[in-house]
Amino acid sequence: MAPDPSGRWAFGLPLLIASCAGDPGGSVDRTALPSQAPLFTQVPAAHSGVDFANTITESPEVNYFTYIYAYNGGGVALGDLDGDGLPDIYLSGNQVPDRLYRNLGGMRFEDVTGTALDTSPPGWSTGVAMADVNGDGLLDIHVCRGGPTKDPRRTRDLLYLNQGDWQFREAAEELRLADTSHATQATFLDVDDDGDLDMYLLVHPADRIRGESNFSVLDAVMRREAPTDRLYRNDGGHFTDITYEAGVQNYAFGLGVCAADLDRDGRQDIYVANDFDVPDLMYMARGDGTFSEELQRRTRHVSNFSMGCDVADQDNDGLPDIMVLDMTADDHVRSKMNMSGMAPDKFWSLVRGGYFFQYMVNTLQRNNGNGTFSEIAQLAGVARTDWSWAPLFADLDNDGHKDLFVTNGFKHDIRDNDYQR
Repeated sequence: MAPDPSGRWAFGLPLLIASCAGDPGGSVDRTALPSQAPLFTQVPAAHSGVDFANTITESPEVNYFTYIYAYNGGGVALGDLDGDGLPDIYLSGNQVPDRLYRNLGGMRFEDVTGTALDTSPPGWSTGVAMADVNGDGLLDIHVCRGGPTKDPRRTRDLLYLNQGDWQFREAAEELRLADTSHATQATFLDVDDDGDLDMYLLVHPADRIRGESNFSVLDAVMRREAPTDRLYRNDGGHFTDITYEAGVQNYAFGLGVCAADLDRDGRQDIYVANDFDVPDLMYMARGDGTFSEELQRRTRHVSNFSMGCDVADQDNDGLPDIMVLDMTADDHVRSKMNMSGMAPDKFWSLVRGGYFFQYMVNTLQRNNGNGTFSEIAQLAGVARTDWSWAPLFADLDNDGHKDLFVTNGFKHDIRDNDYQR
């Protein structure tokens, strides 16, 4: 394997040779690395003022068996909403109201929810994004909603337009973004190179995840029974649904979506991380507002239960790489206890059906610079992080290298073989 630009592979080889060249007795000099102070210090709610808790109260109506995504959470968005140079926080809740916090500086925040925006429309928030939707120079807030309900009043997405001076106006209906199809996350990008932001919306087949009937994801996808993700074009003053003409139908359970110029042609592409059996999607922009799905041409394999994704240049070679999370434990015993999700018969059935090579591990797709990607999660030591949700690349210690933060956890170990029996 050729060394990567950071030199880590080239550095690793001499270390391996040196360790193999020890004395015949196998004695190895193990010098402890100096201890380091914690990189982060928890700021208590009593100081920060951020006391939000997305508490899920289980009941016969709300639990994993009646709503498979009951414990997914709602998400968080950070952005400078008032132009003071400090990131403010929007936290979305499921059974509790959303909260908006203004950054006062010094790691102190003020809850301005009641005075800044109207959160009275009750609903189960599933995702939140900040973007300058109407191009006025102010960040707006888009909230996806879904949950265990059929009531369109509770699943209608919200769009809070920033009016300045900490006032927001809900305008989803006005801009034709009041989608009621159980969305889970939105991302904003310019798909037609006209200078304004369009929106890709992840949508779940809601009637298929509430335990209402026996359900095969593959059957629903093959019969096109599930609603598709949506792509909305910004036409100035309102948005237009161009999903079918753009070629971005996704009849699946998307849990993550990233927009980035993956092939460095100056146009933003879209990567969708799909849960369950339907493989991820890599939509490459053609330059005319349409997309070509090219995952199987550009990669060799992907994750199975894709949970979340992030795109960043993780090796400092100037190319965007893709991180996708799955659910496999780094513990051998625990991984075998949860082996039901990796049945060989099912794997080959999916491959024969054209559903690509999907493995129940995290994947890190390293950009080769020629339009293809090499999957290196195992080599990078990030292939197994248990039940994971969202990855985030950021240089957390200011050393010039992007670090990886992974959010983890699930209330019940429902993938355990004994539990499933």
